[in-house]
Amino acid sequence: MIKENLQKKKFKINDKIFKVFILFVIVFVIVFFRFFYISVLRGSLLREMGLNQWMESGKVLQAKRGTIFDRNGKILAISIERYKLILNKNQVKDADIWIDKYSELLNIDEGILREAFSKNNSQIVLKNDIDREEKEKIEKLLDSTLYFELYYKRVYPYGNLASYLLGIMGVDRGLEGLEYQFDDILKGKDGMVGFMVDALRNEIPGTEFIIKNPENGKDLYLTIDINIQGMIEEELENCYKEYHPRKVMGIVEDVKTGEIISIATIPDFNPNDFDDFSKFSYPDPTYGYNYEPGSSFKPLIASAALEEKVVNEDDEFECKGYIVRDNKTFKCIASHGKQTLKDLLRNSCNVGFIQVGERLNKRLYYYLKLFGVGEKIGLDFPYEGSGDILEPDDWSATTLTTMSFGVGITVTPLQQTSFYQTIANKGNRLKPQIVKKIVDGDKVIEESKPVLIKKVISEETADTILSYLDYVVSDKGVKSATISGYSIGGKTGTAGVIKDGKYVEGESVLWFIGVLSCNNPQYIVTIAVDGVRSSNVFASGIAAPVFRKVTEKIINYYGIKEDEEVK
Repeated sequence: MIKENLQKKKFKINDKIFKVFILFVIVFVIVFFRFFYISVLRGSLLREMGLNQWMESGKVLQAKRGTIFDRNGKILAISIERYKLILNKNQVKDADIWIDKYSELLNIDEGILREAFSKNNSQIVLKNDIDREEKEKIEKLLDSTLYFELYYKRVYPYGNLASYLLGIMGVDRGLEGLEYQFDDILKGKDGMVGFMVDALRNEIPGTEFIIKNPENGKDLYLTIDINIQGMIEEELENCYKEYHPRKVMGIVEDVKTGEIISIATIPDFNPNDFDDFSKFSYPDPTYGYNYEPGSSFKPLIASAALEEKVVNEDDEFECKGYIVRDNKTFKCIASHGKQTLKDLLRNSCNVGFIQVGERLNKRLYYYLKLFGVGEKIGLDFPYEGSGDILEPDDWSATTLTTMSFGVGITVTPLQQTSFYQTIANKGNRLKPQIVKKIVDGDKVIEESKPVLIKKVISEETADTILSYLDYVVSDKGVKSATISGYSIGGKTGTAGVIKDGKYVEGESVLWFIGVLSCNNPQYIVTIAVDGVRSSNVFASGIAAPVFRKVTEKIINYYGIKEDEEVK
């Protein structure tokens, strides 16, 4: 009986154990499948959600903007490391104690710190523009309530020099000039840094990790020589102070390559000072403003006439001091009598050039287009001007007349430089160049080479016109542009200033474009003075002397030897 009872108890115990075991198995299976579902079936979704959380808890890691150099490797624009000192208010337990401590250590007024704590933001910038040396000093004083954030500050070491060309940076992009034009190349690609956050999603200092490294911007090497730039800007500044025009412009271009050695406008601005920049407006008038060329255009007319063979060197043209066309009287500066084409150019005779233009008729338009009149110069500058020339079908009865002496047509100073480069380079028109090469680290990814746009006039015609330009500047011509020992060629021009389609009373634009030198053409130097406020002014008295001073400095700087033929 006893044995039977014991067997019954044993059975009940085993039954309970079995039931517990079954229950355990069921629970295990449920947990296993739950784990499997979460870890495997929903794993990709959860991982994606986790990544999104990190992305939300990330911030931009700024790429370093590329450096701009001159042709000799001198830095014109560079981004330098700077740091922000940031307060993480959520890490501060007692604001009063913290302020007492850090006001003195950081040399920040208590009032500024208390104002920072009154703001709703959890992260407050306390200091900007901290260099690495100052950062390292401050770091020794910090706790978890403060941290640094890296950024890059754009700096222009030469200040005002070449400021119109370089332009200026905004917060995160180029606003004007080359900074704007080459922004995509210079800016690089930003990276991303992640960080841990607390329960309130505030950044925990010291927990940063790189999600994506930044790709720094590429470097630009310009064709500009900053030393020549400084020389030309000095002389333009002197002219500006003496005559008080609206603007004074200067350009130097290499005849054989089309490289722009200098391009300057006065007055200018300091790109390190945004307030100074804001007083000026773009475009740069050297390539963005259209001006009448006046008599500086006459070498193009003469080139077309010789090339088309409607005039030969021995032909004579009568100047009585005036000429009547379409019942309008066009005056000359003097009664020159009979003159050859060479004399017309030296005397800048409007009457004679009207007769030359009439021989060309509408063929004049064809040749001016070959020179690039009415077309952008090809540098792709923002706001680049193209000048203006009427289509022959739109000509009035006197359009040809006025165009023949450089009136009723407009050009930019950079176009003018290109026209003379074409003549000095045996009739070969080259594309102007402003960027010498683009560099990515140690690798040159693009390098400029001379680009022939077209053959405009024959070598014979070009050489003839070059000899005429030499004749214009010789001792009996524009004496103010002569340089002893060098066959300087060039031409003056005086025209009205156009604003809103009308001439500005009492204002002139004065030109001198010259060649260094006619025996060995190396450089074209263009000087344009916009808005001289007097009716009794001449390019020979203002623009030509500036040309001479600039050219003399170029000669000395490059050590250009005298022309044997003019010693």
